[in-house]
Amino acid sequence: MKRVISIRAVMLWILFIVLFVRAIGSDPTVQAKTYKKGFTYKKISSTMKSKMRGKSYPKSGAGISFSELREVTVRYYNFSGKSKKGTLIVNKKIALKTAKIFYELYRIKYPIQRIRPVDVYNADDTRSMEANNTSAFNYRKIAGSTKLSMHSRGLAIDINPRINPCVRNGKVDPVNGKVYQKRSVKKCKGKYKKYMIQRNDRVYKIFKKYGFKWGGDWHSLKDYQHFEYAG
Repeated sequence: MKRVISIRAVMLWILFIVLFVRAIGSDPTVQAKTYKKGFTYKKISSTMKSKMRGKSYPKSGAGISFSELREVTVRYYNFSGKSKKGTLIVNKKIALKTAKIFYELYRIKYPIQRIRPVDVYNADDTRSMEANNTSAFNYRKIAGSTKLSMHSRGLAIDINPRINPCVRNGKVDPVNGKVYQKRSVKKCKGKYKKYMIQRNDRVYKIFKKYGFKWGGDWHSLKDYQHFEYAG
């Protein structure tokens, strides 16, 4: 009898180990790939999925699957010069590129106010922009259009959106970024005017290097915060 119990105990223990190993193996948090220390990318974790569903990722009808997205962890310097940790959700096509871009931004100490998934703001793009939050994926349409944004594919990144607002026909979005409508550092009265993205500056060149186009180069509108992958 004792022998039977012992065999059962061993079998249960083996089963436990097998299930545990499978769980670890399928857990995206264990599969993170590192570009540089503090700059990693991985499949979307179950925790992140639960935060995204019904917000940046629709409960149904999404034209992109979670398997096509990646969770990128980066370091950045905030406006107080402190090193912080941030998370971006992007398409797997640009996961490594995103890690490289933000590593280069980190090296030149380009200040970014915050980097959080838009789900922190209930996927409200306006709230995220008003908070000057740098973000990427958000399954939504282009403002004032029926066309899906490149953010819906995880192929666009908005940098310091309050300092680099979207301007169309004199309308500034977000509204609290109006002081940064004037892009000349000499004319702008914004507190962080020297960090505005300009054509051919270091931020522009870093993104261009990795195959991105800048919304500030557009003609119908100027989306100074916006970089989208053109590869």
